[in-house]
Amino acid sequence: MKKFVLYGLIGIGIIGLIGGIWWLFAQPAGDGHGPSFFISTGIFLLVFAAISLRWMHETAAALLGAATVWLVHYVGGAFFPALHIINFEESMSFVDWNVIWLIMGMMIFMAMFSETGAINWVAFRAFRLANGNAWLLGIALFLLTALISAFLNNVTAILLLVPLSIQIAQTVGVHPFAYVIPEVLASNIGGAMTIIGDPPSTIVGSHLELSFVEYLANMAPIAILCMIPFLIVISWLYRHEFAGAKTEFSPALVSQLENDARITDAALLRKAGVVGLLMMIMFFTGDFFGGMPPAVIALSGAAILVAWVRPDMHRMLHEVDWTTLIFFIGIFVIVGGLEAAGVISWIAGNIGNLAGGSLTLATILMIWIPGIASGIVANIPFTVAALPIADFLTSTIPGAENIVLYWALILGADMGGNSTILGSAASIVAVGLLAQAGYRLSFGRFMRDGVPVVIVTLLTATIWLLIQY
Repeated sequence: MKKFVLYGLIGIGIIGLIGGIWWLFAQPAGDGHGPSFFISTGIFLLVFAAISLRWMHETAAALLGAATVWLVHYVGGAFFPALHIINFEESMSFVDWNVIWLIMGMMIFMAMFSETGAINWVAFRAFRLANGNAWLLGIALFLLTALISAFLNNVTAILLLVPLSIQIAQTVGVHPFAYVIPEVLASNIGGAMTIIGDPPSTIVGSHLELSFVEYLANMAPIAILCMIPFLIVISWLYRHEFAGAKTEFSPALVSQLENDARITDAALLRKAGVVGLLMMIMFFTGDFFGGMPPAVIALSGAAILVAWVRPDMHRMLHEVDWTTLIFFIGIFVIVGGLEAAGVISWIAGNIGNLAGGSLTLATILMIWIPGIASGIVANIPFTVAALPIADFLTSTIPGAENIVLYWALILGADMGGNSTILGSAASIVAVGLLAQAGYRLSFGRFMRDGVPVVIVTLLTATIWLLIQY
C-alpha cells in the first residue's frame, strides 16, 4: 500500500512536469493554471517520493528540489516568462528562520548536555525503582521518553534512551521491541506537548508566533491525555512479554547497566543544569520581555553554556545536525514555490469546498488527513506544505479564528507519524539503533504497534478539539 501511494505520487509528479511543458506551448497566456503551477507541483511530489522511498538522502533531495525551482525560474524564465516560479530573494522570505535558529540552539545545548550521562543515570534509577517489574519499568521508560521529547526534542530522546533500553530489555528478559517501539511512539506524543518538542510543533508554533506558554497551555493537556490510551494499548499488546519477564537478573548484566549509566561529567552537568533551568524560566516568561521568540532563548542559552564551558568548538559544531537544518531550508523553498505558483491556494480552496464552511468538518479533515499522510510520507515537508492551507481555511471558515485548525495539523502530523517507520525522524533513528544492536525492525512489525496507537490517539485528540474549541 505504501509503495503504491508513493509510486502514484511519482506518476503525478512526472505528469505535472510534462503537463507544465505542454501547457507552455499549447495554451494561451492566462488561460487556467500556468506551467509554473504544474512544474512546481511535479518538483514537490518527486522530492516527496525521493525522500519517502529513500532514493537519496532527504537533505540531498530537498537541495535538488530547491535548486530545480530556481533553475526553472531563472534559466527557463529567461526564455519563457510563464516559467517564472519564485526568485532567490522571494524564496528566502518563505524560510522560517525562527525554526532554523531554534533547532540550532537546542542542538548545541544538547550536544553538551548529552556528554554528562544524566539521561542514562535517570533511566537506571527507574530500573532500580521498578524492582525488576518489566511492566512498571516500561511505563517509567515511556513516560521519561515523552517528557524528554517535550523539552529536548524527540530525536534526542531516542538517541539517548534506546541504547540503554536495549540493555535493560536484555537484562529483564523481554524483547527490545517491547521497550523501543513504545518509546518511539511516546516520543512523538510527548513532542507535541511543547513548541520545542517535535519539528511539526516548532514549525507551526513559529509560524503563528506563539510563545512557549501559549503553545504549552493549548497542547500540553491533550498530549498528556493521549498518553492514557497509548499506555493502555501498549500494555495490552505486550501483556505476554511483560508477564514472562525474568524476576532474577544476572549480576554481570546489572553491573554493565550501572557502568553505562554513570554521570560522566559532574561539573558540566551542574553548568548545563543552571543554563537549562534559566532557559526554561525564559521560555515561560518570554512574554514579559516583548514576546521574546523561543529561538532567541535557545540560542542565548547555547551561547552562554558554550562561553562558560569553553568546549572544542570544531568538535561541538560538528555535533550540530547541519543536514537537518539544510533539509528544512530546502523544503521551505520548495513549498514557497508551490505557494507562489498558486498550488497551495488551489488545494486549500478545494478542501474549503469539501468542508463546506463547517468548522467541525474542517477540523476533522485537518487532523485526519495529516494523520494518515504522515504515516506514508515524512511529516516535516507535509507540515510545511499544509501550513498555508491552514492559513486559508482559518481566514475563510467562520469561527476558525481560534486557530483550532493549526492545533489539528500539529496533532495529526505528530501522532499520525506513529503509524509507520517513515512517519517521523525518531522512528528512523530507532530502527538504525536497533540494527546496530542486531535487531531488525520490519515495516509491518512497527505498524502492528503504531497503527492502533495512532487510531486511539487521533480519536482522543479529535474529541478533545471538538469539545474544547
